[in-house]
Amino acid sequence: MEVGLEHTNWNQNLKLAIRIQEKANQMYPGLFKPIVLRNSRYNQHVANGAAIIEVGATGNTLEQCNTSMKYLANVIDSVMKDCIAE
Repeated sequence: MEVGLEHTNWNQNLKLAIRIQEKANQMYPGLFKPIVLRNSRYNQHVANGAAIIEVGATGNTLEQCNTSMKYLANVIDSVMKDCIAE
């Protein structure tokens, strides 16, 4: 198996991604597809909590993508409030 670039705190980023996904599933079931893990870091090593969130696919319209961003913003807002409360 090929090894990616060093990213020692990847598990912290994954924990946040899982929290976001779980909250999205609670608030808007079916909004997210499953998390995909790669052995690349895509600048996610720069800060704890860094993540790449792709919006839409070839079958989606711009309007659908823009609408989904409103839901995503609500999810992230809720997760951040939960993090602050802890």
